[in-house]
Amino acid sequence: MLALVCCALASHPACAQPYPSQPIRLIVPFGPGSGSDIVARRLGSVLQQRWKQPVVIDNRPGAQGVIGTEALPYDPVKDFAHIALIGVGGSVALVPKDSPFKSVPELAAYAKAHPGKVFFGHADTSSQVPAELLRAVAKLPIEGVAYKASANIIVDLIGGQIQFAFFNTMTGSAQASTGRLVPIAITEAQRSPCWPGVPTVAETYPGFEVTFFVGVSAPRGVPPDVVAKLHDAIREAQDDPKFKAPLEGVGLTFVRQGPGQYADFIGKEAQRWREQIKAAGLVAQ
Repeated sequence: MLALVCCALASHPACAQPYPSQPIRLIVPFGPGSGSDIVARRLGSVLQQRWKQPVVIDNRPGAQGVIGTEALPYDPVKDFAHIALIGVGGSVALVPKDSPFKSVPELAAYAKAHPGKVFFGHADTSSQVPAELLRAVAKLPIEGVAYKASANIIVDLIGGQIQFAFFNTMTGSAQASTGRLVPIAITEAQRSPCWPGVPTVAETYPGFEVTFFVGVSAPRGVPPDVVAKLHDAIREAQDDPKFKAPLEGVGLTFVRQGPGQYADFIGKEAQRWREQIKAAGLVAQ
């Protein structure tokens, strides 16, 4: 139930030549190591092998993804050709390995006893929204610190400048595997097979659920045959174990949809999230 986390595809095929006749650029509105970046790089490799054209990953982090999407440029409602949904997932709350907080209840109890002493970092929607929702639902006197990229959050989290942060499970899995950061909760409604020993936030605060989704879109005006060709390529990638298995292993659940269904999915998710924001008393940004 979270707004778009998207790999935006920009390409300008020549009318007289079959697509793709030149390099493809995948614009990722977040920094290296983000969930959308991880998916984009794996997808880029698949497309490059399939079409024998270079695929350039163009990271445009900052402003919760706005910088990257403005690089197209486009109106997010009218000028967007939604090509395909790749998958959905959740976020995970990480703390330093030497943190005194081993669970969300412990973190909440400390925050309430020490107002203004607990800080969380955020660089995109999958890191900010869960923390903001937790603050609202649990009525915690905690403060957020904005970062340009997840990598900067990780440095300060390990260094003790902030006390916790949410990451999408793909980024969080990589960081937890180093042993420097420890997962204390996930934001999905049920426990994940990838994190069997990690409780959900909902086990402490019933009804708490935040998920993200990753998909591919292009500027309006891309020819329908190109959209169809890209959609088919992504559908085939979803069935490729070399593409699918590593991402499923870090928490991404693949979703197969027919042509045109991604736009409907985005519309429904946007409405659902507006209702979540209202229910939590948050201010939409």
